[in-house]
Amino acid sequence: MEPLTVLTSAALKQAITHLTKKLIDKAWDIGENQGKNILGQLSEDYPATIYTERYVNRFLKMRTLHSAESDVYLNEIYSPLRIVKQGGSEEFIVGDTFTLNFNRTVNIIGIAGQGKSTILRKLFLEEIYKAERFPFFIELRKIEESSILDYLKQQLEDISLSLIEGDVEILLQSRKVVLMLDGFDEVISSRRHRLLNEINQLKTRYNCSVIVTSRPGTEICTEIDIINFKVKTLNCNEIISIILKLEKNAVNEELKDLIIHNLQLQGTLVSPILVNLLYVCYPYLDIVPKNVIDFYDKLFITLFSRHDKIKNFNRERSSQVSSIEAGNIFNAFCFDSLNKNVMEFTEESLYKFLNSALKLNGTSLELTEKVQNDLIDITCLIQKDGFDKYLFLHKSIQEFHAAKFIASLPHVHKEKFYLKLLEVIDEEDKFDNVLQFLKEIDTNDYNALLVLKYFQNKKLNRLNTESKDTILGNIVSEILKTRVIEFEIKDGEYEVASLESITSNNLLSTINLFNNGVRGAVLASEHLLDNHFFKRQKTTFNINLLTAAELEKISRKSKKQGKSSGIAKLSIFDYLKFSKGYDSFETALKSEIITFVTDIYSPIEEKNRMVARVLDIDFNI
Repeated sequence: MEPLTVLTSAALKQAITHLTKKLIDKAWDIGENQGKNILGQLSEDYPATIYTERYVNRFLKMRTLHSAESDVYLNEIYSPLRIVKQGGSEEFIVGDTFTLNFNRTVNIIGIAGQGKSTILRKLFLEEIYKAERFPFFIELRKIEESSILDYLKQQLEDISLSLIEGDVEILLQSRKVVLMLDGFDEVISSRRHRLLNEINQLKTRYNCSVIVTSRPGTEICTEIDIINFKVKTLNCNEIISIILKLEKNAVNEELKDLIIHNLQLQGTLVSPILVNLLYVCYPYLDIVPKNVIDFYDKLFITLFSRHDKIKNFNRERSSQVSSIEAGNIFNAFCFDSLNKNVMEFTEESLYKFLNSALKLNGTSLELTEKVQNDLIDITCLIQKDGFDKYLFLHKSIQEFHAAKFIASLPHVHKEKFYLKLLEVIDEEDKFDNVLQFLKEIDTNDYNALLVLKYFQNKKLNRLNTESKDTILGNIVSEILKTRVIEFEIKDGEYEVASLESITSNNLLSTINLFNNGVRGAVLASEHLLDNHFFKRQKTTFNINLLTAAELEKISRKSKKQGKSSGIAKLSIFDYLKFSKGYDSFETALKSEIITFVTDIYSPIEEKNRMVARVLDIDFNI
């Protein structure tokens, strides 16, 4: 089917009907009729109408900062973005007719606001046009305690499809479906391991095509047998292209010239969300932001004040609170909701969260409703999305203002926050992006109360003592004992079935976060370990290649012993010990940890000592 020039509900319904009928007419294997039956029902008029209205429209319509009062379809605002396969250099432009079809699960990685969810929606639309696979789009954060499979079944039953047990499973294994799973990073950390197992099973059990999106550093980014694509930073032409879309091709020449001739601004506009924010805020800005932090910092007051320098016009506000007070309320609201893992609100929950924020700020609670109206109508940073549903314009807005709230806390309360975070930081990542903002806007306390304390808690401040080898040895063994590897053994041969990353949910992930803002950076030692397991290379660690019989023997002795027949499950610690590679690998990993200490801890500690010496003065007052 030819791409639609204008998206409407009727046109999309027609495309869905065409897609289902085309797939039904294809050859199906014997025993797949139950799966075919689902598509048959979806091709009928009523289910096709309901499915289009409830799901297709929902994922292809959106509210934006420049269109806060009405929905826009994806194709009205989408400008092609580039992705690159991790480990490669070839770039792919996600535009019209482009789809991703690989034998392995695909994971699209992008930083906050970089457009990974928008890319997934574009792929969803192109799959409908191409009519070779039926796309199902699922927002992972909404699954909660359910499973991916049960959530999909519920979606189908909600549009009155009649399902027989096993129907959906047969459809998934027909190779005529692609599951699009958005926002792995938005799932709370305690549920991710289960969801990751389910994603793996969709491929191993049903051979179903799966595309996932995630921020960098989550568990899926280091999972084996998954192809990672990274969203590329915008270049100047892409920035202008996005502006053109927002201007509906009537480009603002002043803004265009500013972007073309200001290299620093180009370097700041790394993601579509920032381009959108510049476009909307530009008429009200006196000074162009110098960097990303400056951008977010100016955003709230600029939008709340809304004095249009072009039209010389101020927007009328419901509440008469000052922009500073409103900003403080918004900061508290963002922290409270983020801390409770809330990104979506009903009318009632939004009111309750704002009521608490006003109370914390010492503002009259009688103003709650008026402040709520201003946040929605004036700033548009919280947007109404259908009946009784409100969303943040973007998660990064919530994260930045949560960071502003933390930075503004009295020292005793800020210290309490960081102490609580220190207890869970190895496993809990919901504050990761908040910490990257705090690193810039609250540098001294971030360093003193979090980074230095973390290294001290791990005893890494004592590496100049005789305890150095013991401290590092304990850290390395603890990491390797908790990392599991599974081998699938058959007829005396074996291959790696799964391998847990050594840089996930532990000290290595946290100091990676401190170092470059991303937990999942692969260390040189881990790369060599991967080469040993997957390419059977005898690396510089001199790890012996083991036989299937030896793996089964270690597995029987290991505390990680697998229960399934044909599976040898053991810790990386046990594997390295048995293969005579532990000592050399331990030395390499110790060296990398020392490098982190030298690069992160030592400069902060030295600066603190210098400041202490300067302040250690006898004033003789």
